[in-house]
Order: sequence, then structure tokens, then C-alpha cells
Amino acid sequence: MTTATDARHNGASLLTQLTLSLGQVRAEYSPDEEVFSTFSTPVYWGEIVGTRPCVLVGGRGTGKTTTLRGLAYGGQSSLHGNDLDRWDTIGAYWRIDSMVASAFEGRGVSDEQWISAFSHYVNLKMVSLYLSFCQWRSTATGIETIVSNEAVQLTAASLNVGGAQGLPELEAQVRMGLALLEARLNGTTAALFDTPFSLLGRPLAYLLEGISSGDAVARLPFTFCIDEFENLKPYQQRAVNTLIKHVGDSSYTIKIGIRDTEQRQRNTLADGQPLVDPADYTTVNIVEHLKEQSFSKFAAQICERRLSGTALQGMSMTDWFPTLSLEDEAEMLGADREITRIRSILTEQRSSKSELEAFDKMPILGACLIGYWATSQGTEVRDVLSEALRDQRAWTQRVGNYSYAMLFTLRRGLRGTRKYYTGWSTYCQLANGNIRLLLELAYQALTLHVTDSKQPKSAVSFANQTAAASAVGQVTLRELQGQSGIGGQLTRLTLSLGRIFNVFAAAPEGHTPEVNQIRIESSASVDRSSDLDQLLSEAVANGCLIAFPGDKQERVSAQTKGFDYQLHPIFAPYFVYSHRRKRRVELRPEQVLALSSESAARAITEILQTRRNQTPALPEQLEFYTGFYNDAD
Repeated sequence: MTTATDARHNGASLLTQLTLSLGQVRAEYSPDEEVFSTFSTPVYWGEIVGTRPCVLVGGRGTGKTTTLRGLAYGGQSSLHGNDLDRWDTIGAYWRIDSMVASAFEGRGVSDEQWISAFSHYVNLKMVSLYLSFCQWRSTATGIETIVSNEAVQLTAASLNVGGAQGLPELEAQVRMGLALLEARLNGTTAALFDTPFSLLGRPLAYLLEGISSGDAVARLPFTFCIDEFENLKPYQQRAVNTLIKHVGDSSYTIKIGIRDTEQRQRNTLADGQPLVDPADYTTVNIVEHLKEQSFSKFAAQICERRLSGTALQGMSMTDWFPTLSLEDEAEMLGADREITRIRSILTEQRSSKSELEAFDKMPILGACLIGYWATSQGTEVRDVLSEALRDQRAWTQRVGNYSYAMLFTLRRGLRGTRKYYTGWSTYCQLANGNIRLLLELAYQALTLHVTDSKQPKSAVSFANQTAAASAVGQVTLRELQGQSGIGGQLTRLTLSLGRIFNVFAAAPEGHTPEVNQIRIESSASVDRSSDLDQLLSEAVANGCLIAFPGDKQERVSAQTKGFDYQLHPIFAPYFVYSHRRKRRVELRPEQVLALSSESAARAITEILQTRRNQTPALPEQLEFYTGFYNDAD
């Protein structure tokens, strides 16, 4: 069967085909047919279908929207056709609009007073979504949803929208009720609160109770798929939580998509009755599930399906993106030059003829590590060589442990590529469970490849893989500015930590290798519940930082203490440091805040000065930010 996407690909240029297949990755802006023509069922799908409420947690691009739309009637129709008996779920998609949520706050009205107005809005919206499904079903299948007249009338009365005979009339009146409520929100508060509101959850209950038991829609609970839940105000989240708490008493369920944030409300409108996981709902952390259940395989399946309608179909992702061995990478980064330099030093330090001959026979990584280890430990090169020859077994183990970190030092002080980021597995690690980032990595790399290759269906060069990874990191950095109310702080924090980790990677003196995490020390000098917690929460929610328990036995909680933070791996190729989760540096709370402030450059300098004597030059791609880094001068 030829899909609409395939049809668009036919006759288009190769670059256009790439853009259509990999370059347009925002599910929010694409029709169901296009989104689900290349849909791959996520590994956690079985955990989210069914009656049980569910909270899908993940950053931008992890697939929350696609999954929630797949649970809704548009997605189910695209995946399984219009026979409801073949569907996994029956539901509707609802994306929370931050502007609408903001309309129900302020103006001298307390949150407690706003609850009644917002609850009425939720009732109108949920009934409207269900009636929209009924209308779609009638149009798409010719089958009418059977609801008793009494239920229709009770629903209309409960919503205070007048009498109604049949679902079409009820739908029209509900839409009018929504429009009137929106209009009154823009008027005086007196007029708004003169509106006869409805009791949270009751109108929908009346409607669903009236569905004929013989109707196919009665087979499954109706699923409300609520996306971007974080856009709701705290009291609004409590209102929806109240509905979740009582799902067991209803003929519907709720699935929520929310960014990875520590600020989500667990309370309901009833004091002392918070939502409890797993008693009231289940949490699915998308990134953890994908990484635990072969994100590499799942992501490759998505990319290969997207390319299946193009002239580039037929190659696997591992064929497109081969891995560069450490030995070959060392050679490409100038290992011969480094070995010549080390041998010259050995000669100056009067190494014996036998020592020099042994050095000349060393494998490339072992020979380079002689100089790296001497520099990092502050000792004589000849002494390191003597140690290596004296205990070759221990030296071989050291080569295995430190060769990757050593690669970052081979081109210190030189222009050009300082480290390669290659291979499908590396791309998956850089994306860290984020499908959107992985698609962007593949798109950028294949675009570079097609542009300069005479044989498009061949492996992407190591240079183009690295350039693409750096470019995606740069774009992700620039996007931080507009993703949050404190986007400027997040950008400065990323620039600051990225530079610190870059210096640690290029200059190994005086610290452990592959430092790319921070742990925040305890301090009474900063109110941890305000500025710092807001910064960290926004950084995690917007994909700037990844948070994980410093003690692997701890469960994730809302507490800052005990957490380690890592810049998202996608930034590593741009700043040039290790993307692998390795070692950490401890920073004080005031230092972290300073790194996100206007005085960030001075804070960077102070942190680096306590750990080394020299600071390597900026990588070429960071020269655009020279003014930022030199601001302390």
C-alpha cells in the first residue's frame, strides 16, 4: 500500500526526501495519517493501554505526543482501521494550551475560587471530546453511538447548557457553552462568576452511564489522553488528579503526558487524599523504559521505516553509521605526532636503548598513554615507561581504562576535529532515549553525506557523523532560550558546564578522567527551595540536565540533596567532552547559581583556577561565544 508520505517522496530530490522522512519530527503539527504511517509500537505500550490511569514522563522529543495520539481515535483508526473491535483503546487526545490554563488565574481571585470555573471548563472539554469522537465515528463508519435520551438530557442539565435531544444537538450546545465560557473569561470577573457552573466529573458520568451495553464503545473505558500536563497550574493539576483518583468509579480513564519535572502535583482537591503510585496510577518513564529495552533497536526501526519510502531505503542504521575503533581514531587524531613527541622526551630523559626499543614496539594506544599518564600524574615520562615495562599486565589494564579519555588530549592546542563521535550506538547514547534528537542526528548526518558523497548509499564518513552531532548539540543549545521563562539562565548554565567539562577533558592534570557530572554540596548560604530548585527543575524539565540519584539505591524524589546532574549527552560533541556517564565534580549551590547568571564567565574561571594551571583554548565551534567566556576579563 502506498502511503501519502510515500507519494510525496516519489519524484522528489534526495535531499527533499530526507527532509520529508527525517527532518519533520514534530508530531504536534502532523496529521494522523502521516504520523502513524511509520509508527513503531513502543516497548511500554502494553503498560499504558487498559483501564489503569497512567503518567507518561519524558522530555521533549521522547515520544509522549505520538504515544498519546496513538491511544486516541485518530491514531487507532490509522493503525487498525475503523473497526472498533480491533482497537487497543478508545479515546481522545487533549493538548493543554498554556494560554487557556493561564486564563483561569489571577485578577484578584484566589485559586480556591478559580476551581469552580476551571472544573466547569474541564467538564465541557471532556464531554466535547467524547462527542467529537461520536461525530467522527458516525462520519467514518456510518455507525451512531447509542446513548439514552435521558443521559443526554441529564448531561445537558448538569452542564447548564439547556435542553438537548440527541448527541448532535448536545454537541452543538456544549461547543456553544465552551465559547461562552471563553468569552466570559475575557470579561469581568463578576460576569464570569455569575455563570452557572457544573460539578467536576458529573456531566461526563451522566453521559457515559447512558451508553448502551450492546454498543462497541462499551467494550473499553474511554481514554482521555492529556498532553503537556505541566502547562496546568498547581490547583488545576489537583482538579484533574481528583478525576484520576476516582477513575475506578467511572467508565473512563486518563493518560497523562508530562515533562520530567519535580514540580508535578500529587494532591487532589480533597485534603488528605493524594494520588499514590502505584495504588491510583502507574508511572512510565519513557527514557528508562527505552534504554532498558533496547532503545537502539527501537530507534533504528523508526528511522528505517521513515527512510523506506525514499531512495535511501535498504540500509540498516548500523550500516549507515559505522563505529570508529579507538586505535583508528587515535591515528586520525594524530597519534604518530604524539608518539614522536613522547619519544623525543624519552631521549632527552636518557632512556636506555632497550627502553626505547620497547616503546617503539608498543601498540599505538599504549604508547600514547605513556605521555598522557605522565601529564595527568605530574611525573617523568621515563618513569611511566619504566613502570609500564615492569608490570605489563597492570599497564594493559590501565590502557583499557584510560584510552578513551586520552583521545581528548591528542589535539590539544590544535585546530580542527579534537574528538570523533561515531557509530549508531554512540548516536543512541547521545540521544539518551529521545527519539526526536536521534532523528535529528540521523537527518543532519545523512544530509551532509548526501551533499558531498558520490555514492549516497554508502556509510556516512566519521567526519560527517561528528559534524552532525556537534551541529545538533549547537541547535539544542540555542533552543533552550525559548523553552522556558528562565531560558537565558539555562543557556548560560549549559555554556558554563560545557566549557568546564571541555577543559577537564582536554587537560587531565589534577583530576579523574571523563568528568561530566556535578554533585551539589550542602550549604546553608542558599535557599535550596527557591532559586536553586527552580533552576534545577527547569533544567531537567527542558532537557538541559539529566537528574539521577547519587546513590543508585535511592528512588527519585523531589529532593535536591543526593542527586547528581549531567548535561544532556547531546551537548558533548559540541563542547567536546565524554558523553558517557562517568565521574563528577562537586560544586556549591552558589557556584551553580553563578554559572547560570550574568557573572557566569567569572564563576567558570574561579572553578577552573582551583584545579589546574592552564586552560586550553576554546574549540573552534565555541569561538562564537568568545564574548561570553571572556566577560570576566
